[in-house]
Amino acid sequence: MYKIFHAVLKELRLLRRDLLGFAIIFLMPVVLIITITFIQNSVENNSARIQLPVLLVNLDEGDLSKKVIENLETNNNIKIISEIDGEAITENSGRGLIAKGTQKVLIIIPPEFSDFIQNQTDIHVNRLMSTVVPDMEVEGDTESNTLTKEVQIHFDPAISSSIKSNIKGAIESMISELESKAIYETFERELDADLSFLTEQKLVVFKEYSVSVNEIDIAPTAVQHNLPAWTLFAIFFIVIPLSINIVKEKNQGTYVRLKTLPVSSFHLMLSKIIVYLLVCMIQFYLMLMVSVFLFPIIGLPALDVEGKLIGLTVVALFSGLAAIGFGVLIGTFAKTHEQAAPFGATSVVILAAIGGLWFPVFAMPETMQMIAKVSPMNWALEGFYDVLLRSAGLISLAPNLLLLLTFFIINITIAVAYEKKINQL
Repeated sequence: MYKIFHAVLKELRLLRRDLLGFAIIFLMPVVLIITITFIQNSVENNSARIQLPVLLVNLDEGDLSKKVIENLETNNNIKIISEIDGEAITENSGRGLIAKGTQKVLIIIPPEFSDFIQNQTDIHVNRLMSTVVPDMEVEGDTESNTLTKEVQIHFDPAISSSIKSNIKGAIESMISELESKAIYETFERELDADLSFLTEQKLVVFKEYSVSVNEIDIAPTAVQHNLPAWTLFAIFFIVIPLSINIVKEKNQGTYVRLKTLPVSSFHLMLSKIIVYLLVCMIQFYLMLMVSVFLFPIIGLPALDVEGKLIGLTVVALFSGLAAIGFGVLIGTFAKTHEQAAPFGATSVVILAAIGGLWFPVFAMPETMQMIAKVSPMNWALEGFYDVLLRSAGLISLAPNLLLLLTFFIINITIAVAYEKKINQL
């Protein structure tokens, strides 16, 4: 115990030599979680206040096009712009603004849009009426030559495909609803009957539930998604100072001098594990305190850890062990700082990307979903989600915790075996 105590003191002195770098390890994740959570929370909960400017050129003067414009204007996420600096927007000027990147979206409603919709509606209703009631006299044509009318939507190439799909889907849904209303109105006129009851009440409604292990309905927030991700990112970045310190000990001859002392390799390894695991847990609790106490002050939802603190701590502990094992492995194989630092940083970023810290695993291609299952960050992330979002107990956490522990043991075993091999040579 005495030997371990002094070995731990040695590791703490090494960390003390670079206080600025040590501070960055704690400050960087805090800045990240505050920034990303603030942005995500604003997008999810305050999207009604953020309006996307949409240029509109209406070449039709009918009622249906006016209804389209009214519906677009009542959509809080869209701000309709029909003129700039007192001049009406034309097709050419609108395309020019999109091409320059000054504006992002341009909608062009074609000429005779309302007449076309009404005419096609009348034709479809007349055709149906003549089929259902053959003897009934039907006014107007029953044949249609033109099947579609093109509403043009021009996008700035910088706009993401998801935003494009949302805008196109909203417009298509709105026009489809107007077409349905026009059909009902035409039927009412032909049958001289009130058919409003068909649209007064929805036949199907949707209600959202979040299913957890203990069957408690949980409403997930941006904090619950970001705390696990950026905490893991911070914990695994410990591989950089850990691997660099191991390389320093080898290159400066410190490790050789330590071997001459009555201290075993086990004591030296255990001291590193204790010190850096302590650093990982300080990082975790710092992120936790920011989420619980600071977030409400800056207008973000506070993290609810009632009944979950033990589970979160256990997951963080095993995550720290996995990160330390990985750092020891890198430090053992690396021969210079230039090898340890870039490889450590790059590998952590790659593990985070494939592990689902930045993009949901279910949204990845099937091949990447299979690769994600071998990322220790994914095991840890699922463990955090089990506690925060699914209210899972320690028994439910066992599979992911076992994977993290196995990852730690394998890394340490490989590092020790490689070190023994090198020393024998």
